[in-house]
Amino acid sequence: MTGQNFLKGAFILSLAGIIVKLMGALYRIPLARLIGGEGMGLYQMAYPVYTMILALSTAGIPVAISILVAEKNARGDYQGGKRVFWVSLMLLTIIGAMFSVLLYFNSYWLAGNVLYDERAFYAIIAISPAIFVTAIASAFRGYFQGNQTMLPTALSQVFEQLIRVVTVLTLAYLLLPHGIEFAAAGAAFGAVTGSIGAALVLILFYIIYRGKYGVKPSYRSLGKEPIISIMLRIGFIAVPLSLGGLVMPVMQLIDATIVPLRLQVAGYSIARATELFGQFSGMANTLINLPTIITVSLAVSLVPAVSEALANKNIRQARARIGVAMWITCLLCMPAAVGLWLLATPIAILLYNIAEVGGSIAVLAPTALLLGLYQTTSGALQGTGKTYLPVKNLLVGIMIKAILNYILVAIPEFGIRGAGYATAIGFSVAVILNYRDLQKNIGFAVAWYQTLVVPLIGVIIMSFAVLWSYSLIFNLAGNSLAVLASILIGGIVYGLVILFFGGVKASDLEMIPGIGAKLTKMLLRFKIVRR
Repeated sequence: MTGQNFLKGAFILSLAGIIVKLMGALYRIPLARLIGGEGMGLYQMAYPVYTMILALSTAGIPVAISILVAEKNARGDYQGGKRVFWVSLMLLTIIGAMFSVLLYFNSYWLAGNVLYDERAFYAIIAISPAIFVTAIASAFRGYFQGNQTMLPTALSQVFEQLIRVVTVLTLAYLLLPHGIEFAAAGAAFGAVTGSIGAALVLILFYIIYRGKYGVKPSYRSLGKEPIISIMLRIGFIAVPLSLGGLVMPVMQLIDATIVPLRLQVAGYSIARATELFGQFSGMANTLINLPTIITVSLAVSLVPAVSEALANKNIRQARARIGVAMWITCLLCMPAAVGLWLLATPIAILLYNIAEVGGSIAVLAPTALLLGLYQTTSGALQGTGKTYLPVKNLLVGIMIKAILNYILVAIPEFGIRGAGYATAIGFSVAVILNYRDLQKNIGFAVAWYQTLVVPLIGVIIMSFAVLWSYSLIFNLAGNSLAVLASILIGGIVYGLVILFFGGVKASDLEMIPGIGAKLTKMLLRFKIVRR
């Protein structure tokens, strides 16, 4: 995998991720207005349970499939790669069916004894079949990624989200007259229809892929690897990754259980505590996750890129690829975090017509950068073969977050903002530990000027431009136009500052797939970018 291919794969997945996240953020706006904060709270209570079980059952297996398929292909054993896929598909089908049934029959107990709101029972039941379908889809995604073909994964994600959005809004609207809990359950069922759509897209691509390329001949007579051997190798790679995938849903579950209860200790009623949690988790947190679209894609592409470099004993190349990923993370996530902090309340009014949500957005804003850095450094560590380290480090961060959640949220002066502070501190710890492990394992050191100093200068100057333009346009045209215009102006100012200080050079822009060469030529002509 060349550096260009590494970025091309990240670019394709990022583009799909942007579309998916935008749809995800946009559908929550009418959904929030339709079912309110309390309905969003019930909807959000079911999702951490679902994602936690999904992570436990399948999270690491697609990555394991991609690694083993790529290994077989590199040795010319294409039949072996297909054998890995079929064994994995069988394994995931069994696991997915088992966990779907377990969730379905334990939904009432989970609603009453874990989430402490029996109304969440309906949403949990509605979402349980999605585990089975998603498990099947993940086998196909791992196979395509192992063949370094990211398009099927990207298109299946877009199609999945499209069907999910239509289902969520339609069923929530139709079921709302029967009660908020049923409307939330209808919305949760969107995960099922979406995963079915994604699986169908992937199966179609598999048929086309097989029909177009056929089965490539095996260059060597390697023999069939036993099924038990393939399963053991998948397990060896996948278990640490599955545990890592489990950590994030566990953190969401901690929020879903601790935050509403501690808000009640702070003096809020059950309904008000659920409403505040819905604002925090279903509204503010959704926006905070938007900037990390790029870093998720970078992490996915970074794992095989770093593995390849280290397999070739080229540590310098591995460090360089990690450095590029860290640079892109800071370049994009830092201005996003600052922008969300500066315009927290105006954005909340624009999107949700609830100014109160701005407090949660502001306190969570630093997490946009911290989560991005955690994802990138985790991908780098997984690429080095130390798949357990990001899990260990995030567990430490989550323990700190849980303790701070318990303490801060119950203090009336903090309330729901305490959950935001706890999240930011927890991720800060995890990022620091990840970076320390990268230093220990491959001697990685970040290029401070280009990666941190230049973006920091850019966001400081950008902040003045955003505040000035928002204030000016707000007085002339109101909040909505002021928010959109100030974001656009801030982005332009930030980009120009980055180019002026050499944070992005012509050689960097040329690596952008498709448009890099033409864009660089145009900017050089106007002397906007340096060689």
